[in-house]
Amino acid sequence: MKEADAERRKPAVLFMRSCDVHAMKRLDEIYLKNRFQDGYYKRLREQVYIVLMGCRDSCESGFCVSMGTNCTEDYHWSLNVRQEGKAVEIDSRWAVLDELLEAWEETEVTVKEVTPDKAAENPVKVVLPQNCGPQLVKADFWKEYDSRCIACGRCNFVCPTCACFTMQDIFYQDNGRAGERRRVHASCMVDGYTDVAGGGSCRKANGERMRFKVLHKISDFNKQFGYQMCVGCGRCDDICPEYISFSACVNRISDMEKEV
Repeated sequence: MKEADAERRKPAVLFMRSCDVHAMKRLDEIYLKNRFQDGYYKRLREQVYIVLMGCRDSCESGFCVSMGTNCTEDYHWSLNVRQEGKAVEIDSRWAVLDELLEAWEETEVTVKEVTPDKAAENPVKVVLPQNCGPQLVKADFWKEYDSRCIACGRCNFVCPTCACFTMQDIFYQDNGRAGERRRVHASCMVDGYTDVAGGGSCRKANGERMRFKVLHKISDFNKQFGYQMCVGCGRCDDICPEYISFSACVNRISDMEKEV
C-alpha cells in the first residue's frame, strides 16, 4: 500500500461570499492546525485564490450578522455587482484576469478600488447561548427531532463548515486484487455514521444526532478554537425537507438557558 501521488493542479479562483470565506477559515483550522496537518488538503488549499463577492442585501435565511461573518479581510480580490447584474465593480488587482473581463460582453465592468458590500442586517436573528451546560444536553426537546428529522443528511452536505469524512475501499474492475482507499464526505446525521464494532451505535436516535450537530456548531468548536463553527449561511434551513430550522433551534437553546 502506498500514499497517493500528488496531482498537479492548476490554481483555482473561487468566487465566495463573506460567510463562505469564514467557513474556509474553519476548515483550515480543522485540516491544517488541529493536532496534525492534512497534506492532501494543504496541497489544494495552496492553489486557491479567493474573490470576495459583496453582499449588499441579506439572503432570506442567513444570519451572518449575528455570527459576525458578514464581512472579511481574507481575500485576494473583491467584486460588487450593480444594476441587477448589468454592472460589475472589480478591485484593481483584478487586472491579472483581463481575459475573463473581455468575455463579459454584455456587462459593464469598472475596474477600481472596491469596498466590498456587506449585509448590515438579516431578517433572521440568532442569540447564541453562553454556556451549554448538562441541563441543555439532557433537555427533553431533543426527542422531538426523533420523529421530525428523517436523517437524510442534507443539512451536513450543504454546510460549508462540515468536515467529517469516511473511507471507502474501491476495487478496480480490471484487477480485483488492486484498488484504492478513497476519502469521501460523510454526515453525522445519517444511519451508520456512529456504528461501532459489535453492532452498537453511539447516537442511534435522530434527536441525539441533532443535539450533537447543533452543540458542536455553537459550543464544542468554540471551546476548542475560540470562535463559533457556524457561519450563519442559512443553507441548512433552506435545504431541509422537513423544514427544521437550525437558527430556531439555537434561539430555543438560548431561551432555555435564560430560564435555568
